[in-house]
Amino acid sequence: MDDEEYARELFEILTRPLDPDEPVDSYGTGSDRIDRYGGFGTEVRVTSIDVVPGPYGAQLEVGFVLDLPPGLDIPDSGSIRLLVEREWRELGGYAEPEDYAPVVAGQVQRGARDHVVLHTEGPRPDYEAPDADAQRALLMHVLRRWGEVEQPADDRYVVRLEEGFEVTVLITPDQWEQVLRRHGPPRDHTFDYYEEALVETGADDERFLVVWEGDFARSVREELPPVASPRPPLREIRRRIAEAEASGRPYGWFAFTPRTDDELPG
Repeated sequence: MDDEEYARELFEILTRPLDPDEPVDSYGTGSDRIDRYGGFGTEVRVTSIDVVPGPYGAQLEVGFVLDLPPGLDIPDSGSIRLLVEREWRELGGYAEPEDYAPVVAGQVQRGARDHVVLHTEGPRPDYEAPDADAQRALLMHVLRRWGEVEQPADDRYVVRLEEGFEVTVLITPDQWEQVLRRHGPPRDHTFDYYEEALVETGADDERFLVVWEGDFARSVREELPPVASPRPPLREIRRRIAEAEASGRPYGWFAFTPRTDDELPG
């Protein structure tokens, strides 16, 4: 489908009210897999989705409105922009709007939080980054937290983790300065942004770490924009759930492999 049709279907999914009898889990997630625990669909609602041009192809401009508490005198609406270019969405497992909808809903909630913070606390002052040599030393310090570092070429670092896994970090001096200005310097002996970004569990095929909009991002490829490892589409998840229910087996994610039926829930 073309971008405009994709945006229309996505809008219908994101603005669909839950049926009162529709089963949901403890996070308010229904059959559409949209997490409503943080107020999506009630305190934060999508009002529009438009296709607009962007530096890497088509983007979605998603408008939202907030249900603000009394006394909070800030604008009650805002918008965010997200990728939707056809090749990118197909590589990332978002060929169907229903598969992208949970991601968009999560980004709208994040955008709403940022909107409130910006209008109540004001913009955070940028960190004054040091000179180029000091910046490179900070980058090497951050990467060595993760593992053994080799630099085979300019703007390219290979980090070898203890488990034998390798991740290629692609970052220019300008991108690193952008990250530093956005997140500040690394802070040792604490779980800072850099620690979180580096230790975040990624899929085995997400062997690249790139910079996207001032943040680190895992990707299955070197090129921007980053592409995360695709997850099974909703239709496949529904099929697996139906098969599990028909056979009497539970379907879900386990932190460990159950050894006996007694370890399964229920």
